[in-house]
Amino acid sequence: MGKGVEGFGARAIVKHYVTDTHALLWYLTDSPLLSKAASAAFDEADAGHALIYIPAIVAAELYFVIAKLKLPLDFAAEINRLRQSGQFEFVPFTVDDTLDFKTDEIVPEMHDRIIVGVARRLNAACLTRDPAIATSRLAPVVW
Repeated sequence: MGKGVEGFGARAIVKHYVTDTHALLWYLTDSPLLSKAASAAFDEADAGHALIYIPAIVAAELYFVIAKLKLPLDFAAEINRLRQSGQFEFVPFTVDDTLDFKTDEIVPEMHDRIIVGVARRLNAACLTRDPAIATSRLAPVVW
């Protein structure tokens, strides 16, 4: 059921990350597919030393992946658990975000463009193994 989720309390946040769907899913399922570097970023967040942003599109994709693969995860319970933790923050998608589509057009897939756009705007590293995001150099990538 993933790693422990702790609140931040009075600890200072030092790093910021934006997760893509695969990284979040593999974190939640404690999968060996999550790279060591991405796992370390989630561990930093678990320890209160990082904040991980979850774009709304990632939450939507997560729902569909869980349903499609018939994974034994309760989507609503996981979202509520992430919401209640101190180390995750959901980022809404607004029509203003579409104004950055041209800026991020080097990333061909719309959902990935949204994710990298969030990372770029927040000046955060992106937790992804997606080669289009990595080669775009629009945001640092941790994988």
